[in-house]
Amino acid sequence: MAAPAHELVGVATARLRSYTALTSLVPASNIFYRPPASYSPPYVTVDDVSTRRVDMQCVSGTIVDLTIHVWTDESNPLPNTGGALQDARAIAYEIANALHDYPLALPSKRLVTLEHRGERVFYDADGVTGHAVIDFEAVIESSAAL
Repeated sequence: MAAPAHELVGVATARLRSYTALTSLVPASNIFYRPPASYSPPYVTVDDVSTRRVDMQCVSGTIVDLTIHVWTDESNPLPNTGGALQDARAIAYEIANALHDYPLALPSKRLVTLEHRGERVFYDADGVTGHAVIDFEAVIESSAAL
């Protein structure tokens, strides 16, 4: 049986790859768990998680903080958005729309909630790359506690 975060990352990635409003901005092939070392923007990674246990009487649970990253740059701008930061904002917005309160079906666990907690958009240290960090919090029920 997979860890709750493992299941969430897998189904969230699949949801993003199939969400038309997002794939009109970023091809599904540019939405990764881990991108190749030499990939160019725009792309999305769904790989940053932290977890904490929230067991209750008769129920084993986990809170998963899922952070999704977006990278854009001036060399490959989206149409009609206005530059790397605006591109990152547009992509982050669609990621939030795709996942917030969406009832993802996990393979062996039950997703109780999935909430968008906010995002930050900024230039990376190179001053050219737009970067968005989108935060979600999920509550996942694993099984009946022993």
